[in-house]
Amino acid sequence: MIGRIALGVLLLAGSVVSVLGESAETAAEQLARRPWTETRTGHFNVYSCGEIRDISRVAARLEQFRQAYAVLAGAAAVSSPPIVVMAYPDHAEMEPFLPLYQGRPASMTAFFHHGVDENLIVLPLTGVGTNAMQVIYHEYTHLLLRHNDAFWPLWLKEGMAEIYATFEVTGPHSARIGQPLDRHLSLLAGQPMMPLSELFAVTHDSPQYNESEHQGVFYAESWLLTHYLMLGDNPALKARFGQLTVLLSQGRALTEAFTMAFHVTLPAMDKQLKDYLERGKFEPLTLTIGSDLTASQVISTRRIAPVEIWFHLSDQLMRVGRLESAEACLKHALLVAPRSPFGYEGMGLLAAEADKPGQAMNDLHEALDLGSTSYLAHYTYASERLKLSAASKDEYRRVPNPEATEIRSELQKSLMLMPDFGPAHHLLGFFEMVQGDDLNAAQEHLKRAIQLDPEDESYQLSLAQAQMRANDTAAARRTLEHLRLPYVDEHIRALAADLIKELGQRVDAAPGR
Repeated sequence: MIGRIALGVLLLAGSVVSVLGESAETAAEQLARRPWTETRTGHFNVYSCGEIRDISRVAARLEQFRQAYAVLAGAAAVSSPPIVVMAYPDHAEMEPFLPLYQGRPASMTAFFHHGVDENLIVLPLTGVGTNAMQVIYHEYTHLLLRHNDAFWPLWLKEGMAEIYATFEVTGPHSARIGQPLDRHLSLLAGQPMMPLSELFAVTHDSPQYNESEHQGVFYAESWLLTHYLMLGDNPALKARFGQLTVLLSQGRALTEAFTMAFHVTLPAMDKQLKDYLERGKFEPLTLTIGSDLTASQVISTRRIAPVEIWFHLSDQLMRVGRLESAEACLKHALLVAPRSPFGYEGMGLLAAEADKPGQAMNDLHEALDLGSTSYLAHYTYASERLKLSAASKDEYRRVPNPEATEIRSELQKSLMLMPDFGPAHHLLGFFEMVQGDDLNAAQEHLKRAIQLDPEDESYQLSLAQAQMRANDTAAARRTLEHLRLPYVDEHIRALAADLIKELGQRVDAAPGR
């Protein structure tokens, strides 16, 4: 089993692939002729052709939200590479670059795209009031709460995201979340609520679920139930709220965990929830923040060249599944600046997304030769080179020099540029495990990857394999036992079961047994 890995290909939002249409290409050409800036804060890189004051305002609000969340959850819970923000002057100029739905740009106020290697926020700077920021806060909360993603039920994920969506700074050291959402209250006033047994059964494939619009009884009731349990007027429920996560993380079934945590049956909670709605008193939660939320942010701004504009428009299109549209933008990048690394880097990332490792390596090699300083370029080059060395899609063997030296060097360069990049730590740890020369380093990188991206169960599977290769069977068994819980991905769970079986065979074959 040594050498198996669940690397996978990034799943993109939307499955429709369309060539960049004439009107969209015209819009892109018009945007590329305007002056664009890159605005950097501690955790966000904002690209925009809007007004600097509007860009700075949005960047500051995003930093405030992240800072307030860190107070609640701890800084380790929000570790991630800088988030890319594409901020268009208004919604009309953003629309040609949205994900497609039935061949047309989807009806979205703004959106957040969570990727393995990059997180992306797309929003308009003006014209849609506060709703755009509520959408972004909602989606960003999913990233911040990702350590609970595997075992939290869908209603709790969405309910919590709606609680945080109303985030508002109320003073230098205070902020507020959990304010009443009129759209949900209006809907619940006119439609009956779902029994909790039905709410608990909703999945991503259910007709009641619509992540792009955050509308419907499912969202309204999920918000109401989460608000009642977390912020409502029943002190006993608020005191027990954290116990629900503990029980779910232990692998308890949702209904069992819910009734054990809150000491109430689902029918009884149905009645309590209706009573809470009828009382109509929904108190928000005030957060006290030690640092000054209104203090000036450290912001740096620079003008970017047209080739970089085309690159970022392409990157956004690629990450929402519009691969041919992304390629059209990159052809413009190569045309306007053939000796810039951006066009080749974009082509390499696009080829990797399309599962063309040979082409990806060639383009990324050209980008690196031309001076690319992108941690993604180094990481993706190493990843694609390792893929080409594999015996099969998920079977890896020791790589001979000089290929091994090159792979290791590229991953180390990626981490020098972005020390907290979880995928590079994982890939370097997996690579060192396969090579077998430094199993201690392999385990350290894999543990760091798990710390940075705790929701990725494949990282824990790799750690177990490294522990097995180091003959630390006790540690490997502890790691694998966690992957046997029912909420773990079925494929990962099956691989973990195979490794546990292999551990048992090793024990049986040991001398003296």
